[in-house]
Amino acid sequence: MQRKIILASRSERRKSLLKQIGLDFEIRESEYEEDMTANDNPYELAKFLALKKAEDVARHYDDAIIIGADTFVIFEGKFIGKPKDKEDAKKTLRKLSGIKHEIISGLAIIDTKNKTIFNDYGKAEVEFRNLTQEEIDDYVATEEPLLMAGSYGLMNKAAGLIENINGDFYSIIGLPLNKVFIELRKMGIKFYN
Repeated sequence: MQRKIILASRSERRKSLLKQIGLDFEIRESEYEEDMTANDNPYELAKFLALKKAEDVARHYDDAIIIGADTFVIFEGKFIGKPKDKEDAKKTLRKLSGIKHEIISGLAIIDTKNKTIFNDYGKAEVEFRNLTQEEIDDYVATEEPLLMAGSYGLMNKAAGLIENINGDFYSIIGLPLNKVFIELRKMGIKFYN
């Protein structure tokens, strides 16, 4: 019998990624309040936040595998979260225009029965085309950027703004899927059956 798997997130993108690899899972959103000041190192912070989210959900289960994740954009050494408003989104997109930036997705997988924890991250570099002000204005008018870290949704309407991607594509979407797959297989989860 397959183990119970819990995704500690309501993210539609993460749900769709886990479905893509054929996982049967439930959702229980973490109540952990993110602390972006917990660590200055962005890679360690991504791991820390993912772990805290997974731990918050894990306390409710004696025999389950919990998957926690956290994704953010790094540009010029600073974290870029969701914009405050449309003007903030436009400002962020102007900064990113024609420039490379990094996206990091922290990952934590907790097996509550066997008391094991996997904690890592995936990353990718994204480069925008040189965007015109009209492109930025039109994209922000869709209001999609207001919901996204870095003010854009790569899998959505912003796909046409991207020049190049280097690294783990799935980390951009919100989950280093290859690492999830490998670790769950080690925990006895079967795929493609």
